[in-house]
Amino acid sequence: MALAKGFSSVEAAAEAVVRPIVESHGFVLWDVWFAKEGAKWYLRVFIDKAEGVSLDDCEAVDGLINAELDKQDFIDRVDYVEIGSAGLERPIRRIAQLAPSVGKKVKVKTYKLVEGAPSKAFSAVLDGFDGENITVNGDFGTLTMAIADISGINYDDFDDYDI
Repeated sequence: MALAKGFSSVEAAAEAVVRPIVESHGFVLWDVWFAKEGAKWYLRVFIDKAEGVSLDDCEAVDGLINAELDKQDFIDRVDYVEIGSAGLERPIRRIAQLAPSVGKKVKVKTYKLVEGAPSKAFSAVLDGFDGENITVNGDFGTLTMAIADISGINYDDFDDYDI
């Protein structure tokens, strides 16, 4: 899973529809995924807010989002729409999600061992993003690596929260 530069056509169309609804309720739209699982197509909308997302938050926008999506031409390709929290260990799937993630603890997976990295999978703090490279800081020191070397990156904030 390389980091995407943008949305697929269905994701882009859905993002344009759901963003105003999500933001009008005081939430941040973290991501929109359109994926096939088995024979069914899922459109997943991931929202966020500083104090965390509750089931009530998801329900507050669910009906409005579904009503607007039903008016769209692309909806015939979607079997299920799901609204959910981005999650404590949310994936960073898009390059645009890197800048707002600076300062967060992340788990990084690389395609190959990057010089200076402790392994192909490690935890660190995302210290910077310059458009082509990320800089991370961990027990191993500071490391700058190309976006192209990253196969996956997720938040690693689970331990920061009291459950």
